[in-house]
Amino acid sequence: MIHTQRSTESFSVANTNPWGGELVRGSVFSYRSIPCTGPAPVNNIASNLPTYNGMIPGSRAPSSMRAHPFSMQLVRSKRRGWEMPGLITFTVCKLSGGPTAAPDPIPDEQKPKIFMRYRAKPVKVNGEVARFSGTVRIAGGTQRYQDLRGEGELSGYFFCFAPEGCVASGGKYQDGQMSIQGRYSDPTPQLGG
Repeated sequence: MIHTQRSTESFSVANTNPWGGELVRGSVFSYRSIPCTGPAPVNNIASNLPTYNGMIPGSRAPSSMRAHPFSMQLVRSKRRGWEMPGLITFTVCKLSGGPTAAPDPIPDEQKPKIFMRYRAKPVKVNGEVARFSGTVRIAGGTQRYQDLRGEGELSGYFFCFAPEGCVASGGKYQDGQMSIQGRYSDPTPQLGG
């Protein structure tokens, strides 16, 4: 799940620029998830990827991740129409499910990352929902994930989690949800911690 902010001040996340559905070439938009110590399950991204499907000793799939950030740019070509290429930087919170217990001695900025590039087609459904689908490519990461590669499919939608709705909150898709399916490989897996 990705956000700009939640309905209460304590869940606000800085450094975001939500999309309002407008199709303007070159526009850049970004979202974040809550910190690893934030509440779950609504904000928990679960994945088998960081555990290598449970192959890393001591791991338990699905692991806990956050999208810091999910960013996109709007581009248009005569042949393909409107597309949103972008980058997702997944922060691996821990190699098991759920939020990280607070206080966390390791800040999110120092946790392992997995980088994914994607290219999707956006479809505005209405003022409250826009969906997207496309392809994704794993472009390595940090720490144990630096040699990780893979590809797959991405689909999801933007919406507004705020009780007042997107139109009432400035016409922006404040939040989003996504699913990624694919294949991966790591020529130099660093198993064991």
